[in-house]
Amino acid sequence: MNDSVLEASPDDAIPLDMAEKVLYQGELYLQAQFASALASDQRAMTTAAFFASVAAAITAGVIAYWDKSAEVSILVAGLSGAALMAVGACICLWAAKPVDFYFPGTHPACWEGVLHRPLNEVLWGEAQNYQDNIEKNAAFLEKNGKLLYRGAMLAAASPLIAIAIWLLLATISPSSPAGAALDGSHSPSSLGASSHTPQ
Repeated sequence: MNDSVLEASPDDAIPLDMAEKVLYQGELYLQAQFASALASDQRAMTTAAFFASVAAAITAGVIAYWDKSAEVSILVAGLSGAALMAVGACICLWAAKPVDFYFPGTHPACWEGVLHRPLNEVLWGEAQNYQDNIEKNAAFLEKNGKLLYRGAMLAAASPLIAIAIWLLLATISPSSPAGAALDGSHSPSSLGASSHTPQ
C-alpha cells in the first residue's frame, strides 16, 4: 500500500466504509506482526538454550581431558570456544528480551476525547496510529532478528575459532603434546623406530 494514502486529512471526508476497511487491514497486520514476534522470541530462546548447553558440555569435556592429560593448549582452546559460544547464546537470549511492542486495538479510555466526533474521522485517525505502530514494530523485529543472527553465527563459529587457537598454541609451543601431535615426533611409529636404532 502506498504510504501517501494515510496522508489524507479529515477534511477530505474519508468514507466510513473505507476507514473501516483500512482500520481492519491495519489490525490484521498488527496481529501478524505479533504472531511473528512470538515465533521469533521462541526461536531465540531455543537457540540460546541449545548453545548454552553445548558450551557447558564443551567446558566439562575439556576440563576432564586437561585433568588427565595436563595439556594446557586443549584447555585454553576449549574454554575459549566455550566462552565464545556462551556469548553467542547470551546475544540470542538478548534478542528475546521484552520490548514495547504495539498490539492491535486500543483502550476504551482512548476514545473518550473523540466520542462526539464523526466516526469516519475517528477511525481514520486510528488507522494512522496503526500505521505508526506497524512501523515501530517492524523496527523492533528487524533489530531483534539481526541480534539473533549475529549471536547464532558467533556461537556456530566458536568451534572453528577454538581449533584455530589450538593450532596457534601448538605452533608457538612445539614441545607441547599438541605440537607433538602436529609434527608426529612423538607418534608410536617414530618412538618404535628410535628404540630400534643401532647404537
